[in-house]
Amino acid sequence: MMPRIKMSALAVTLSGLVGAAHASQSYDLTQGVDFSTWTLLVDAAVMANTPSGGYYDNYLRLTTQGSGNQAGAAFAPAPLLLDFNQAFDFTFRFFVAHGSVAQGDGMTFVLNSVGPEMGGYGSDLGYGNSANDGYALAIDTFNFPNEPEAVSIQILENGSVAPIAHTETGLPDIQPAEYYQWTATLRFAPSGDDDETGTLTGEIYQAYTGDTFSVFSPVDWSTVGEALYDIDTGDYLGREIYYGFTAANGLADDGHFVGSLVPAPIPEPETYAMLLAGLGLVGLAARRRGRLVSA
Repeated sequence: MMPRIKMSALAVTLSGLVGAAHASQSYDLTQGVDFSTWTLLVDAAVMANTPSGGYYDNYLRLTTQGSGNQAGAAFAPAPLLLDFNQAFDFTFRFFVAHGSVAQGDGMTFVLNSVGPEMGGYGSDLGYGNSANDGYALAIDTFNFPNEPEAVSIQILENGSVAPIAHTETGLPDIQPAEYYQWTATLRFAPSGDDDETGTLTGEIYQAYTGDTFSVFSPVDWSTVGEALYDIDTGDYLGREIYYGFTAANGLADDGHFVGSLVPAPIPEPETYAMLLAGLGLVGLAARRRGRLVSA
């Protein structure tokens, strides 16, 4: 029998919400995420485009287009309490901006119990050779001999870039000029035996071409962090899990980006009056493509 671990302060705060969340542990990172609140490591930064129609795209820039030998990571500011005997899924948008040399190396979406953590450059994808536990979905865009042929999608575990499962997409390029962003989903289906095991599936989808690629593997979450139990009833609540992204390049110099659509702030009344008085300047500003807002 597993030892009963007291609920942390976070678990106590969330325990009233978790019961309802278990029916649908679904997290849509494509909208409403303010990446400026995230923990950024090494070369990661946050960018935003100019608001349009009351919204703007908030971007994580994990590596910079045109700059090689970079690695970056970004993690949400607090963990989630995930019940691994229930289904869950995460959805996010990403794109790769090519530099001037070969595409590479790739990026990951990480679920771990250790918090913000980053690995090495190049083929480590900012994930390998790290203290990451748990699992990650990798989009690998460069391969050496005896590795899955790029472009591939992979499931990784415990800070290693040796995939436990992979799918070769057959794509020669993750980002041809005619299309832009991909949507990715990582979903977990429990075994039904209340043992924190099940199947983890990663999928990427391209709206322009209709291409869909998926990879799946059996997984076991029972050794990732500590299980939390209700102090009064002894009921299993789940495990505190951090989520975030890593990416890296090397001799290649691709930029790796994750985007989320967020509402534009409503101006203060005085500011709004000034904007109305200077619509010509506002129109000019609206044509700017983007700006760095945090590093």
